Amino acid sequence: MTRSATRRLLHASTAIVLLVVPLTSWAALRTGLLVGALVAIAVEIVRLRTPTIRARLALLIPLYRASEARRPSGAMWLVVGFAVAACFPAPAPAAGILVGALADPAASLGGSLVRTAAPKTWAGTGAHFAVSAVSLTALLGQWHIAGVAALVGAVVERWSGRFNDNVTVPPAVALVVTLVG
Repeated sequence: MTRSATRRLLHASTAIVLLVVPLTSWAALRTGLLVGALVAIAVEIVRLRTPTIRARLALLIPLYRASEARRPSGAMWLVVGFAVAACFPAPAPAAGILVGALADPAASLGGSLVRTAAPKTWAGTGAHFAVSAVSLTALLGQWHIAGVAALVGAVVERWSGRFNDNVTVPPAVALVVTLVG
């Protein structure tokens, strides 16, 4: 399996955190994600400030991108995005986390099928929207809320600017589900 395929699979598997809710509670999910975000931030600070730790982590977890050698990893941004999304009332956190976990790797895969110099492609944006719309409709059972949230998620993913889309998409989707739902 290629490194990019492994990253996509690992990214998608983060949706498993949603199993915390039926097994425990929303409060447990929120607490776990907050603690996870704080730990991830601490690890990133140490990794980025300590060359020896950075080298060891790169050997131990050979999934870092070259661009992540001097900046926080996408994984850290993802857990932070999940933690922010978890602050909204249910079912919005589940919507944000589900889209953050599944639609981003779909966008990456869709975009990789189209050769372009741009970092984001319309094929990737379309894949993000499609996976979001299907996932949210299955989760929420209301296609109009799912459609609006999927559209906002795809727009935020495509035009996240200087921010990593892992930290912007889950809260944006959770906010839309809260406001529209």
